[in-house]
Amino acid sequence: MTGRTPVPLLDVPGVSAHADGAARPLLDRVGLTVESGSVTAVVGPSGSGKTTLGLAVLGSSPRGVRLDGRVLLAGEDLLLLPPERRPAARAGRAAHLPQHPDTVLDPVRRVGGALTELAVLGHEGRAARKAAARRALASVDLAWDAVRRRFPHQLSGGQQQRLALASALVTGARLLVLDEPTSGLDPALAHALGRTIRTLARNGTGVLLLSHDLPLVRGTADRTVVLERGRAVDEGPTAQLLGPGPAARHRATRELLAAEDPPRAGGGAGSARPAECGDGVTAAGVAVRRRSGDPLAGPVTMAFPPGSRTALLGPSGSGKTTFARVLAGLTAPSAGEVRYEGRPLPHRVGRRTAEQRRAVQYVHQSSAGSFEAHRPMLPQLADTARLLRGRPHQEATAEARTAARALGLEDALLHRFPHQLSGGQLQRCALVRALTARPALLVCDEVTSALDTVSRQQLLDALPDLLAPAGTALLLISHDLPAVRALSGEAALFDEGRCVRRGAVDAVLPAGWAGT
Repeated sequence: MTGRTPVPLLDVPGVSAHADGAARPLLDRVGLTVESGSVTAVVGPSGSGKTTLGLAVLGSSPRGVRLDGRVLLAGEDLLLLPPERRPAARAGRAAHLPQHPDTVLDPVRRVGGALTELAVLGHEGRAARKAAARRALASVDLAWDAVRRRFPHQLSGGQQQRLALASALVTGARLLVLDEPTSGLDPALAHALGRTIRTLARNGTGVLLLSHDLPLVRGTADRTVVLERGRAVDEGPTAQLLGPGPAARHRATRELLAAEDPPRAGGGAGSARPAECGDGVTAAGVAVRRRSGDPLAGPVTMAFPPGSRTALLGPSGSGKTTFARVLAGLTAPSAGEVRYEGRPLPHRVGRRTAEQRRAVQYVHQSSAGSFEAHRPMLPQLADTARLLRGRPHQEATAEARTAARALGLEDALLHRFPHQLSGGQLQRCALVRALTARPALLVCDEVTSALDTVSRQQLLDALPDLLAPAGTALLLISHDLPAVRALSGEAALFDEGRCVRRGAVDAVLPAGWAGT
């Protein structure tokens, strides 16, 4: 007697996604399978449809997007169910880690309570739920006693990313859909996450991994699907498809692999200082303390003269973003001050003049929430030149278009609304918006984290030329060390909120980071 063939955790014979008013589908009959104990990866350029696919396999979609086709989760076709019944159908079976973790973390709930409440989906009894929450945090290298009383906004970007993953793991779901899980993580934590994914698979969990991180994909995925413009254009065993040799059959796959080589320097990695420029932006004894009085960052003294290129390095939670937010007036220091051309800047951005706001521009790691939902992108990108520099509307718009093209953003994308763009497209739009202010200091916080290899190289090539006209200094916060080497003249290493070392990039790298 022949045994029954096991039902895959996820079987997608073909799913399509159509946006209202769009000429072509966001997804065009994409198919894939995830078995228990296996990892299937989806790779492709920014805007290829990976995030839309990650939602579609859960029977979900952004507003204004309609799904059709078949999506079988443990044998049940989610798309045959009314949309309001789909969350219940996937509860306890599938969990989703979105690209932007702040969209799933409850800002008014402490970490421990929120995780323990989520554990109800897979565990009975308070003791079992608390134990599950502890295990979930430990699996992503977060200590229960260190974070359980904190709110999400009190964690770094990398810690938020790991907390969002813990929120997915604590439910005990058999299928995990992970969208860019390593964005914002330092190399050591990214490597540890890869180990966690492999362990989950060995224990029977199925994983759908959506990622630009090709080393992570190679180290974890059994099979890989390549998306381009919403279509699956290549597929195969990961070791063959993304390995050395002629296995990559489609042009899109070959382009991703070719752009993965160490980034070419964009021509601006030095510290050229235009003679006609002044002192630029400086931080003098800047420190930030928690309400408890414990230090969060500082004291730090650092100068960013015109044309300089500085990288902030250090593990997640070391205070890099906190320090950068002080520079931009987004976090008030407990001590010290930020100066522009020798004059103190108000601690809060709302109290700074237009010229002072123009002086320091900040590009956030997660750009999705920084745009107005009901305005097209182009006028939002032109706002800084128009409002902070007094440029006429037509001139400001032309500047925004030029910068967007240099970063690989097509003109058609600029007429869309924020929710219609991918994470990588939004990240580059945020960079365009900051650049059109012609700032004295541009702060880029993990600005390559959502980019595929091709878009990343475009950014590295274009950014020095975009910074040059105003003699803009660059402060780059990044775990992308090849990009740091390509863009930065010097680096500062942060640890536990303090700048502990400065110098050439490779000279200040933490132990275990060199060569990553």
